[in-house]
Amino acid sequence: MSDRPPQATILKILLAIGFCGFAGGILIAHSRPATGYELSLYQSTPLAAWVGLVAAGILGLVASFVPVASRGVRTLGYALTTSAVMAVFALPIIRGYFYYGAGDSMTHLGWARELEAATGSAFGFIYPAVHSLAVYLSVLSGFELTYTLQFVPLVVFPLMSVVFMTFCVQYLTDSRWAVPVGLATGLLLVPINNLSIHLMAHPSSQAVLFLPFILYLVFRFVNEQSDRFAFATPTGLALAIGCLTLVFIHPQEAMSLALLLGAIAVVQFSYRRFRPTDRIAHHRPIYAHALLTFLVFATWLPQHDRPLDRIAFVLEQFQAIGATTGGEAEAQTASLAALGGSIEELFVKLMGVTLIIGLAAAVLIGLNLLGWLENKHPDRSALVIYLTAGLVPISAVFLVVFIADQGDHYFRFMGFLMVSVTILGASAIAAAASRASLSFSRNAVVWGVILLFGGMLVMQTLAVHPSPYYYQSNNQVTESSMDGYEVAFEHRNEETAFTAVRDGPRRFVDAYYGRPTARESMDFPGYRTGVNETAFNEDLASFYDSDQYLAIREANRKNEIELYEELRFSQSGFDRLEAESNIYRLQDNGDFTLYLLRNEE
Repeated sequence: MSDRPPQATILKILLAIGFCGFAGGILIAHSRPATGYELSLYQSTPLAAWVGLVAAGILGLVASFVPVASRGVRTLGYALTTSAVMAVFALPIIRGYFYYGAGDSMTHLGWARELEAATGSAFGFIYPAVHSLAVYLSVLSGFELTYTLQFVPLVVFPLMSVVFMTFCVQYLTDSRWAVPVGLATGLLLVPINNLSIHLMAHPSSQAVLFLPFILYLVFRFVNEQSDRFAFATPTGLALAIGCLTLVFIHPQEAMSLALLLGAIAVVQFSYRRFRPTDRIAHHRPIYAHALLTFLVFATWLPQHDRPLDRIAFVLEQFQAIGATTGGEAEAQTASLAALGGSIEELFVKLMGVTLIIGLAAAVLIGLNLLGWLENKHPDRSALVIYLTAGLVPISAVFLVVFIADQGDHYFRFMGFLMVSVTILGASAIAAAASRASLSFSRNAVVWGVILLFGGMLVMQTLAVHPSPYYYQSNNQVTESSMDGYEVAFEHRNEETAFTAVRDGPRRFVDAYYGRPTARESMDFPGYRTGVNETAFNEDLASFYDSDQYLAIREANRKNEIELYEELRFSQSGFDRLEAESNIYRLQDNGDFTLYLLRNEE
């Protein structure tokens, strides 16, 4: 009799090791909290923590995919893989960051603070859902708003996306590969491109991660066997609520949803009219939900000036044939070259996995258009047709916004598109693995899929947080830098303008005063004014004709000197702040320094 333990026992032992590695990784990372600004979240997290989390992720993948695993063991494998990857998403919380998100997220913090203080109304701004949820959790739990406004985007919405992405893939294939492939693909968070969709407080990003939940309800609703009114069934009502919720998470993504549902409605109407015997003709029509989404979007949007101005500007720029389209990309390409990088390198790091999933989705769409799925799996073919049709109008809007040269806003539409593409790509991979199992050794296919997803998960988790890995600064906001700005604002001379490195102090102004107050009811001097780069590096002391406050964070020094290698702001410029006779240091808490540039003429 063999002394080797059976494979099931080995799997249980490996799972136990994996859970110990996960727990150890979390404890080690948490026991080494950030004590100041960190240039890289990844490098500052202890190596032992990474060893534990990586081991947990690998062992979880193995238990999720190997065919000998029992249902219970496989479920534990799913839980372990999800926990390990989610821990990477939540590292800013685990490492004790005061706040995560130095750009738009600071503005959203200011909005949420106004809601919390009841000085602002949820109906007073365009997308109140994420802020309201963070405020509610803060009141309920007693945690600071700076914590809950990290927890919501780093944990709540990613976990929701992963779970319902898995359910969507399961709906598109009855293969045994559906759940593990769907889960692993969901954990890739492909829509998070870090170009305009981010893993931080950013309602457009949260709306994109909410979409899998809506698509899952769409799949269930159209397959319901019921003659009741669309909103009269539990699924129909849940879908209606989900569509309404997306409007208040972010109207731009709700517009994309209205286009997606409208495309599905057109497909259903066409099949009922021209192919009444087809499976789609017998699906429950989505008309009511498409109309509801459009009507609520069209009613909510005109109550706010900002999106109307944006739409008008996009149309104006589009009519100008995008005279400056690509200008921002060219500038960034030049900066990359100066730092020793390239656009090709950046594409591989940020879009390599997206390309793999996109190619898999393209194969499935192509096979479906050729009738391969329709002949064998008409129910799945119908859902693939719905997702394919939904890509068309959103792709058209993507092109309009791209030609109109609206910064990186077109990447928001790309993020929305990638939700459907990810579902299709995962379904294609699951179908390919199932088919390959008929021709090759099952173990060979299993290990091939494990290696594929292991490699893709490594690539994605390396890029899920901004870092020097792809020439971006960490989005950490330290408590001392926030305190420094608050003291400066409280004791400032209201006639003296502020300036700061790059885009000025506006994000901290938003966070302190609240965005509506900062941008609408007060005229903050120097709100959006960055310090002149040439003067900073050569002769800042005599550049300004009036007194100026200059705010410098430790993050500015590290990013400009270490990350960007003095590309725009030099070390000598920072040193000169302490040497010039008419530059006075007013505040310094070690992480924030406030200077007064005195005009002494």
